[in-house]
Amino acid sequence: MLDSSGRSPHSRETRRRARRRARRLAEIALGCAAIAGGLVVALDARSEPAAVQSVDDTWPVGATDDVTPAVSPTTAPTTARPTVTPSARAADGDRKTVRTARRTVRRTAKPGLRAQDDCAQRADLVPGCGTWWGVSPGVDSLATLESEVGRSFDIVHFWYGVDQVNVPSPPARQLAAQGRILHVNIASRPFGGSGDARWADVAAGRWDASLARQAQGIAGLRTPVFVTFDHEPDAKPKINSRGTPEDYVRAWRHVHDVYTRYGATNAVWTWVLTGYAGNLPRAARFYPGNSYVDWIGWENYLGTLCDGRTWEDRRFRTFEETFLPFYNWLKGDGARAGIDPDKPYMLNGMASVRFEDPNLSVRWYAQIPRALSRYPQIKAVQLWQPPKGMACPYRLMDRPLEVVAFAHAGQAPYVNPDELDG
Repeated sequence: MLDSSGRSPHSRETRRRARRRARRLAEIALGCAAIAGGLVVALDARSEPAAVQSVDDTWPVGATDDVTPAVSPTTAPTTARPTVTPSARAADGDRKTVRTARRTVRRTAKPGLRAQDDCAQRADLVPGCGTWWGVSPGVDSLATLESEVGRSFDIVHFWYGVDQVNVPSPPARQLAAQGRILHVNIASRPFGGSGDARWADVAAGRWDASLARQAQGIAGLRTPVFVTFDHEPDAKPKINSRGTPEDYVRAWRHVHDVYTRYGATNAVWTWVLTGYAGNLPRAARFYPGNSYVDWIGWENYLGTLCDGRTWEDRRFRTFEETFLPFYNWLKGDGARAGIDPDKPYMLNGMASVRFEDPNLSVRWYAQIPRALSRYPQIKAVQLWQPPKGMACPYRLMDRPLEVVAFAHAGQAPYVNPDELDG
């Protein structure tokens, strides 16, 4: 039974299960640390997976922005196929052992409801406990990723153009029917053509016919859906080609109003910026207003620039240090600019580049659950994976120990209350 806040109270047995989960999590963390600390890994060569649709607007800002990121690469790109050392082969064996030992997460038919912990979601998709675990699949399919990490993702991110009418697409609808939460990003770009859709034109109604069809499609799901209009508008290339911050605000509000007019009151509006410290001076100018935004999101990439380079170890930052610049801005200058500091937060895209010491990225993924538990306002995180043909060095499947670390992180009770209930 739910209380007046929409959450289900925890029973005594639930609290006992939570304590057992915490003990089990500690064991997992120790095991992951032992794996990461004792091995030096070279990337393993894999056969090329099937192609997926490439969407330019799924690129991290560092792929196109000329602003130097917080972490700088050093070594030149290489096209040589990586070798697998004996240590790497041992790591791959450990990964398979861990994957075999994992149990499949139990899901309910209702999106986001975590039956084992009685953690009910609110209408705005804020989970009753913990954090949603999401993904934007790329060259590796959703099924492949879930098989490798041993659990289902709560959120699956889909990318569409402002001109598309089949929104959500059939694969997205199928996932929603399975109980997944969709995150729909509508790029200010016609995917069926070329060039950009300028924000002023969106605000003026040029794309209303397709936006209305999108709204009707989302309304037809009859379940809450994260919706973002044109993520990372604070990136310089988007400003240069799509318009001013004021144009963006008018466009966001117009898209919001069109969606509402055509019945998509189940849209949960999620404003997503780059999160890059160099863009903070202009960030507040892109805010559509508290009544037009339900969630606030930003990117959490450890290193950017999609050119395949390896990064200097001295540039490493912890998972917490990676997301803190924008988090602190929201609590300080953002709040002073009128942005509600109490809205739920989302790390819209997260991934680590390769370092000279490959154990550093392993450590970064292993830090996720503990870092999130220290910042309970962050209610959702999403792994971003590069599409086929993109040189961004973020592909999890390229590095076996990262798969292990990310899999362990995804089993933590804070991000997966359905798991570890023994």
